[in-house]
Amino acid sequence: RFLTMVEATRGMPRSNMAPRWRLAGASLLVATSYFASQRGYVFTRGLRLPSTAAPRQPGLSQEAQIRNVVAMRAIDYSSGMAPQTEEEKSESRKYAKRFEDILTGGKDLWAKLVRKWEAEGKASPRFYFVGQNGNMGEEVLESLLSALSYVQAADGTWFWDRDHEHGKYGGFEWTLWNSDRKLSSSSKIAPTDLYMENEEEYREKETEIIKQFAALPDASHPMGMVIGESAILRKENQDIIKTGIVVFCDTDAEYVWAKTQYRPKSGGGLYTTPDMMDRPPVWALANGWDGDPDDTEAKMEYMKIVTQTAKSCEEFADVRLRTDVSGVVENSHWGAERLIKSLNDLYGFTAVGEVGADEENLRADLEKFLESARLSKYLEPAMKWAEEQGAASIEDIAENLEDFSEAIGLKPLEKKRLEKIAATVVVAS
Repeated sequence: RFLTMVEATRGMPRSNMAPRWRLAGASLLVATSYFASQRGYVFTRGLRLPSTAAPRQPGLSQEAQIRNVVAMRAIDYSSGMAPQTEEEKSESRKYAKRFEDILTGGKDLWAKLVRKWEAEGKASPRFYFVGQNGNMGEEVLESLLSALSYVQAADGTWFWDRDHEHGKYGGFEWTLWNSDRKLSSSSKIAPTDLYMENEEEYREKETEIIKQFAALPDASHPMGMVIGESAILRKENQDIIKTGIVVFCDTDAEYVWAKTQYRPKSGGGLYTTPDMMDRPPVWALANGWDGDPDDTEAKMEYMKIVTQTAKSCEEFADVRLRTDVSGVVENSHWGAERLIKSLNDLYGFTAVGEVGADEENLRADLEKFLESARLSKYLEPAMKWAEEQGAASIEDIAENLEDFSEAIGLKPLEKKRLEKIAATVVVAS
C-alpha cells in the first residue's frame, strides 16, 4: 500500500524543491518496504502458501515454507543484525540449538511413525487437528509438519545457519489443508450464507472435503488437516479422522472468545491482513457474534457451546496440547516441540529420561489453574506435590484442595482465591 501525500498548505507559495522531496520520500518508502519484506521482518504468515493449496509437489519452490519455519531468514552474521557481544552470541546459539533439536526430533519421529504404520500394513499416518477457532491449531500443525519433513544438511550445517537464498539445502515437503478454508474456496456463496440457508448442505460439503483429504494418494511426506470447529461432532467425520492421529489443541473458552472477536482499530499504524486474524466459527457468525467482545449474553452462550465441544474433542483425540499457556502461545514451534514429546510417549518411542505427555499436560493445566487465582509463583511446589501424590489432573487437585494448599504453603487469602477457582473446576467436571 502506498501513502498519498497531501499538500497541507494549499494556497501557500511552493518551493521548487517540494516535488523532489516528495519523489525522494516515496522512493525511500518503497525501498524500505521492499527491504523489510525480503528480510522477513513483517507479515511472515503472508509469505507462506495458503493452507488450502494443493499438495506440494517435488521440484516446486519451497521458499515460502522455509521463511515461515524460522519466522525470519537465517541471520547473515556479517550484517549489523548479527549478535555482537559474547553473551548475545551464546544466547543466539542456544536458540539455534533448540530449534535444530525440534527439527531433528521431528524428523526422527516421522521415520519411526512411518516404520510403525508400514509394519501394520498401512499408509503413512495423517494428522488431524481439532479444537476451537483461535487455538493456534493451524500454526502448530504447520510447525509440526515442518519438523517432521526436515532434511538435515550433509555438511552438518544447522537450519538457522543455512543460506536459503541459493537453494543449496533444498526445502520442506508437506501438505496442509484447512477444512474451513477449503469449503470457503469451493462454495459458490459465502460459507456463512450457505450455513444459514441450508446447514445440512454445509455439513455435507464439510464432510466431502475431509473425505477428499483422506483419499489423497500417499505422498511419503507428512500430511495434516485442520478440522472445522464443530465438524468433529458428526459421526461420519469421526470415522474418517480416527484413521489418522488426532491432536486436540485445547484453549480456555474465554481466551478464544476474546481472540476471535478482536478486530484491530483503524488508524493504529499497523495493517493486519485478514489471513492473520482469527475468525469466529461459522455458527457464531450465523448468530451475529462477530467483532463485539463486550457482548456479554453472546459471550456466555458462546463459551457454553465451545466448552461442550471441547469435551467431545478431548474424548476423541489421541493427544491434547494446551496452546493458550506461556511457552506455547509465544511461538508455535514450542508447541510442536511439546507435541513431538507427546507423540513419542504415545507410541512408546520416548527415550529414557524424557518428560512424558501426561506431565507436560498437567504442568500446562496447573500453570493456567494457578494463574487464574494469581498464584503462579507456586507452580514448582505444586508440581512437586502432584508428583509425590500421583495427581494426574486438575480435578485430582481440586478434590484434595486442603492437603494441596497446606503442602505448598498458601496464605489464608491465597487459599480463598484458590477455593473459588477450584469450585468452578468441580462444577465443570
